[in-house]
Amino acid sequence: MFQGELDRERFSCDLRRTVETETGYRATLRVHVSKDLRVSGCYGSFVPGPNPAHVAMATLDWRTTLAVELTHSRALDEKRGVVVQTVLSYTSQQGERRTRVHSLSLCCSHHLLDTFCNCQAQTLLTFYCKKMYCAVLERPLQELREELQTEVTESLACYRKHCSASSVSPGQLVLPQYLKTLPVYLNSLRKSEVLLPGLRSSVHQRLQLRCQVVSMDTKTTAGHFYPLLLPLPVGGNTSSPLSLGEAVRCTAASLDHGGLYLVHGPLVLLLWVGHNVSNTSLVQLFNITCLSTLPSGETKLPVLDNPLSVSVRSLINTLNSQTHYTRKLRVVKQGDSCEEALQRLLVEDKSPNGGASYADFLYHLHVNSIQLLVR
Repeated sequence: MFQGELDRERFSCDLRRTVETETGYRATLRVHVSKDLRVSGCYGSFVPGPNPAHVAMATLDWRTTLAVELTHSRALDEKRGVVVQTVLSYTSQQGERRTRVHSLSLCCSHHLLDTFCNCQAQTLLTFYCKKMYCAVLERPLQELREELQTEVTESLACYRKHCSASSVSPGQLVLPQYLKTLPVYLNSLRKSEVLLPGLRSSVHQRLQLRCQVVSMDTKTTAGHFYPLLLPLPVGGNTSSPLSLGEAVRCTAASLDHGGLYLVHGPLVLLLWVGHNVSNTSLVQLFNITCLSTLPSGETKLPVLDNPLSVSVRSLINTLNSQTHYTRKLRVVKQGDSCEEALQRLLVEDKSPNGGASYADFLYHLHVNSIQLLVR
């Protein structure tokens, strides 16, 4: 529902951003690869055709992202490497037909450890997110969730068998150095609203969320599946702008009942207020003296001349400038019925939809990877 007072600024910002963004039309993308390689899949916000190496899009801009999956039929030449070339053609806003060509040369290695050393958890999360969110239109959700768990289980078992030290005990969990955050990312993906719907999520809401997330780049995708949980200073003990370096883990154990926390994701901006927060903080931030008079829901912070108010509003403006969407601030009081909105963002805990906690998921990954090795 559109609310004039709260949505006017957000609508104006999003409209201005859309109008001012340079856009291309009738775009086609062709991906060419070396011999023994082939394009087995391409995932993003477009209607797929019969050939994954040839993508057609109605429009695109600098925010358009795609994930391309490559497979090889036999061992690749370690000396020659491989080359991937993309050819993008589109019509500019001035009616000119333009073509851009990008060529990328990649090294090849027969050593599995080299592969793990050059992997990035956020990149893999983005790839799996696009692949699974594109597949939800054709495959059962339970099957997709199980496939994600199988993928990460087999990866851990493979690393443990071929790359870890022989002295590792069976009870010790072994994770690749650069993929230690992958389990928490993929668990968050498995229990997201798109792959594990809640009772209150409609098909239309899930479809909108799918379209928004599948278009995100790597950094934005990582921020969506593991949002920043920022503790705010209470009691007026701040005299400088707040720093993003103070983020804590996304779990209820990180929340102090006497604190204020800002939860920042690409699509959400939420302010959690503990039931023991000081009256001084309530006065400085909301201009009220009693927590019971503070309404939960979408709001706009009053402009007050004190260090806490100035710092928090400055931080919110900074965070909004880093996202593709203008978000409304939502206040959630501890113990309110709307606190479920926060629980869905505490991705290390068990979700309201029934998704496993990070600790439980990590335990199952460890047990299953050990079972794969002893078969």
